[in-house]
Amino acid sequence: MAEEQTPEVQGSEPLLLPKQAEQPALASSALEQPPAQSTFIDLLKHGRVATPSLFAAPADEPLGMEGWKQLTLATQQGSWDVIYSSTTRRCHDFARLLAQRLDCEFIPDARLCELNFGAWIGLTQEEIYARDPELLHQYYFQPRRFIAPEGESMDFFMWRVAEFWAEVLEAQQGKRVLILTHTGVIRALIAKALDLLYQKSLRFAVDSACFTRLQIYPDGELMLLAHGVKAV
Repeated sequence: MAEEQTPEVQGSEPLLLPKQAEQPALASSALEQPPAQSTFIDLLKHGRVATPSLFAAPADEPLGMEGWKQLTLATQQGSWDVIYSSTTRRCHDFARLLAQRLDCEFIPDARLCELNFGAWIGLTQEEIYARDPELLHQYYFQPRRFIAPEGESMDFFMWRVAEFWAEVLEAQQGKRVLILTHTGVIRALIAKALDLLYQKSLRFAVDSACFTRLQIYPDGELMLLAHGVKAV
């Protein structure tokens, strides 16, 4: 019986599969690039001052003994890369010593001072109400129209605080930042960060030696992590 013949395949060259496209090599710098980090910003109000009854204390008003104790307890577990401070004595004195203890950068900035209340500085709220009741009412209920007698307008105050905020976000990306400042500045920063009207920020109680913590993600999104806490 004749053997079956295997049919020959025409053509002598082997069949080649298409070659996969080569993947471009990643640059070594891209492989070594660390992931972007969030920025953490802690806003801290100064401690109780020596004359707590004043509505607007002068720049040289010092912390009382209670205020020093409050800030010491609030910051004893904290860790920051840089500390910003109002140039007023009740903020600057403690912030400078804290920066020395933590061996971190210390930056005093006059834009972190409280609104300049002009002729109201050194007065109690009762004394101000007796002198300028309508103007005091405007400060609480129409704050963006407020101009302190012989002092600063709310519009200029908000502008300088917003300018400071923008600079910090650019300069301190990925760092842990402490800002030691005043009630009005903290509310202005909250309003700016959360895109609120300043009048809405008056709903945030700001107590002595208490923190507000904000997290800014690498893409610029922001989250309020804590407010009114005694430690972070």
